Amino acid sequence: MANHSKKINLAKEQLEDAIDMLVNGRYISCLTLAGAAEEVFTALADAKLGKNSFNLIHELMNYDLAEEGHQKIPRGKFRKIRNSARNLVKHHDQGDDESVHLNRCGQALATLGQAMISADMLEVKYKNKRKYNAWLKKYRDKK
Repeated sequence: MANHSKKINLAKEQLEDAIDMLVNGRYISCLTLAGAAEEVFTALADAKLGKNSFNLIHELMNYDLAEEGHQKIPRGKFRKIRNSARNLVKHHDQGDDESVHLNRCGQALATLGQAMISADMLEVKYKNKRKYNAWLKKYRDKK
């Protein structure tokens, strides 16, 4: 039997599970779940608030690049780069390499971060934020 669900609630569940996956070292599962949540939250924030976390991150990155004397990255190229790891682990097309090379933890963190930014823009209350912050502190302290 089909259930009626709001997409924002489904994305919230995906985000909460993505955080659990991250702290348990399941980075690819985190990347996939966070990517799904991020797509919904970012689109909803754009539609409801006229704010887009992807565009915001792109602008901040280009600001930093310009400050350091580097060339800015066009939005389309940034989107392709930003989504490449997520797509590599979700899809396999004829002729694709059967293995991937990526920074699992880094990609999971980047995607999860964007999902959390968009969720926060929408004022979504979600579990595991403290768990994420504690994990992130330990992760940074290791470096």
